[in-house]
Amino acid sequence: MTIEEQKNYLHNLFKLEELRKSESNKNEVKKFSQAKKGNIISNYLINQAWDDDINRNTKVFLVKDKETGQIAFYFAINCGILFEELNIVRLKEGEISAFNRYVTATQRMKQKNMNNEEMESVNKEYEIALGELWEAVEDSDRVSFLLQQAEEKVQKKEEKSEALSDTDEEKHTQPVQETFPAIDIKFLCRNAEYKPKIELDFKLGVFVFWEIIVPHLLEISEKVGCKYIYLFAADNSENIADEKEEIIPWSQGYDPYEEEIEKESNVRSLVSYYINELKFKYVTNYKILKPHFERTCYTLVQEVDMLQNNREMVWQSHTPDEEMIN
Repeated sequence: MTIEEQKNYLHNLFKLEELRKSESNKNEVKKFSQAKKGNIISNYLINQAWDDDINRNTKVFLVKDKETGQIAFYFAINCGILFEELNIVRLKEGEISAFNRYVTATQRMKQKNMNNEEMESVNKEYEIALGELWEAVEDSDRVSFLLQQAEEKVQKKEEKSEALSDTDEEKHTQPVQETFPAIDIKFLCRNAEYKPKIELDFKLGVFVFWEIIVPHLLEISEKVGCKYIYLFAADNSENIADEKEEIIPWSQGYDPYEEEIEKESNVRSLVSYYINELKFKYVTNYKILKPHFERTCYTLVQEVDMLQNNREMVWQSHTPDEEMIN
C-alpha cells in the first residue's frame, strides 16, 4: 500500500469521540493499557479523567477503532497561554551584572524626598554603575542601546507599581509585556494493546497527531484566538529502568511508545520524536507557566499558523520519491 492508501485506510478506521459522549466509555477506558514504560498516564484516564472532564479541568478525547470500538489513543487539551516578560533585554554574559547594577542605580536616582547626603550617595552609585557598564561593553552603540533599555525597564517597573496600586491587585496578578493564546496538549497516549490490521510505513502516532488531533486544533483556532500549541515532554528514557529514580506523574508530552523510536546520541528519543515527527520546537522567546509535576519535562511549542505547512512536510518526508512522481 502507498502512504496515501495507508492514510485513507486509517481515516476510514478511526473516529474521534469525546470521553463523556457515552457512559459505556467508563468501562472501555479500563481496558486501556500504556506501553511497557509504565502505567501512569493510563491510570489517569481510568481513574481521574472523567471527573476532570466534568469539572472542566481538561477536555478528554478518545481515538477509537470504528470496527471494534477499541480505544487506540487518547489525548486531552486545555486552554493555555504564553507570555513575554516585561522589557526583556538579551544580555551577553559579561553585561548582566553591570546592566543590573545600572538599572538599580537608575531606580534610586528617581527616588523622591532624598536629603543631600542620600542624594550624594545615589549620584556616586550611579556614576560607578555607568562606568562599570562602559567597561563591560566598550562598544558605544551597544552602551547607548543598553542605557535606553535600562530607562525603559525602570519606567515599566514604575508603571507596574502604579497599576497595582491603582487596582489593588498586587497579590493576584502578574503584569507581563504581552500574552499569546495557546492550547496545552495535556496528555497524549497510545493504547499498547491496539494494533492496526495493516503494516504502516510510519508511526501510528504520526497519523493520529497530524490527521486527527491537528485538524481538531485548527477547527478550534477558527472559533477562538489561538497562536500556539504546546506540551511538556517527559522524556526519561535514559533512566526509566532505574527503580530508584523518581516516577514522573502524568506527563503532558510523555510518549509511551518510545520503544518504536530509534535512539539518538545527543537528543533524548522522545524529544527527538516530538521535534522530528511532530515538528515541535524548544520554547525560546516566550515563557510558559509550567506545573510543578512537569518540572523535569521538556517544554515544546509550535505555531498554529505553521501546523498545515508542517503537516505537509511530514507526509512528504514519509512518501517515497516514486509515489510523489506518480
